[in-house]
Order: sequence, then structure tokens, then C-alpha cells
Amino acid sequence: MIFKPMGIYVDEPEHYPTMNAADFSDRNYTGRHIARQRDGKPVFIMQSKHTTPLMWKVVYGFSTVFFRSFADAVEFCNSRGMELMLEQDKEEEA
Repeated sequence: MIFKPMGIYVDEPEHYPTMNAADFSDRNYTGRHIARQRDGKPVFIMQSKHTTPLMWKVVYGFSTVFFRSFADAVEFCNSRGMELMLEQDKEEEA
């Protein structure tokens, strides 16, 4: 039997400072940023390890939305009141 996570849930926001987006990387995506929803739940911005038309994805709760650029992913988060918790690295803007 293989278990695959279908969502992200953290019920104690005080753990955010110890969380690293890269800890949520998998064989296809690298975790790049952690954000927070209005209710305090985590949001992850991840970058594909492969060349694809939609290189970025935002994962929150049981939802995943794909984007062409990091800027589009951040705009999506901002438009829904999600707050980025860490400054972006300049290399991620590519």
C-alpha cells in the first residue's frame, strides 16, 4: 500500500518558524516559500524541478493551483489575503 499526502494541515501556527518550505519538496517540486492564509493555515509556493509550461504551484489545504511564473503565484496569494512569511530569494524570480 502506498500513502500519498493529499493536503497540508497544521493546527498549531507557532510551529511556522521551525517549518522550512524545502521540507515539503518531493521528486517533482521544490518547496520555495511558506505563506499563511487568513485563518493561519499554511500555504506553500513550489517550483517544478522539470521544464513545464506551469513551473509554479500554490498548495493550500486540499487545493493546488498552477502558474506560469513566481510573480503570478504570489499575486494569487496576495489577492486571497495570504501573507508570505519569508522574503523571496532573487534566484526564484526566474
